[in-house]
Amino acid sequence: MAEPRAAGAIYDLGYQRYTGERLGRMAAIRALFVYSLRAAFGLARGERAKSIPMLCLALVYLTAFAQIAAASTTGRPSLINYANLLEFTGFFVALFAAAQAPELIVADKQHGTLSLYLSRPIMGADYAIAKLAALTTAMLVMTLGPELVLFAGKVGMATSPWTELGNEKAKLLPIIGGTLMMSIFIASIGLALSSFASRRGYGSAAVIVFFLLMPALVTMFRTVTTGDLRRYAILANPVFLSLGFTQWLFEIEARRRSAVGRADLPGQLYLYVMLAVSAICVAWLLRRYRRDHA
Repeated sequence: MAEPRAAGAIYDLGYQRYTGERLGRMAAIRALFVYSLRAAFGLARGERAKSIPMLCLALVYLTAFAQIAAASTTGRPSLINYANLLEFTGFFVALFAAAQAPELIVADKQHGTLSLYLSRPIMGADYAIAKLAALTTAMLVMTLGPELVLFAGKVGMATSPWTELGNEKAKLLPIIGGTLMMSIFIASIGLALSSFASRRGYGSAAVIVFFLLMPALVTMFRTVTTGDLRRYAILANPVFLSLGFTQWLFEIEARRRSAVGRADLPGQLYLYVMLAVSAICVAWLLRRYRRDHA
């Protein structure tokens, strides 16, 4: 015969005050940043959520290692080209933004967690900044990381690494500044467009359409215009904008027959337009989530 079990007891303790440490607003922002950064790479999620981020990462890093292998095998360090890699990476960063920007903000609206985030102590601007910082950091892994791999490879394969480091260190500022600008530019556009969407699929479609439709519209516009209007129109094409910025950053002369070469615009202008577009997108995000918090 089984022994009788002791009956459970219920105690009415009433409401208890929280007596633990209160970490405050900055800790909440840091926690949201870390969570969003992990979500950008699909970590702690299913295999499907990791597919696009991991594919993009693999392609950009394999390209960097391929440049190093080619330069080492042929004995031609000139095959290592920071500008070419950054231009190549731009396509995958845009794809990454289309896939992951909606994951960071649209999912919160769909699951009803946005209102919980904005209850307290996080404010609307805090939420927007944490999401932008997380997506920008994720993109730096895809842009700055491969560039630093190239830098280390070029220094490491030299006969005198210390001498080569002295010669090459001047490239670090353009590398860091260029990849940071590119990451902020694409991340801010991706989040701003996604903030209009009610579903993740719509957000992804909006980002993809922007990066595909704008070049097509600019091409059509340039076919029916002439003079300065035709030259400055390329600034509305995110592909040419990134290309012109990269070539100016690394002091590369554009090919005369290319659209950037024929436009013959001041190199700083590409930077100013990217800064302006990023500022507009960030301002919209701050306004959008301040309104939700109000």
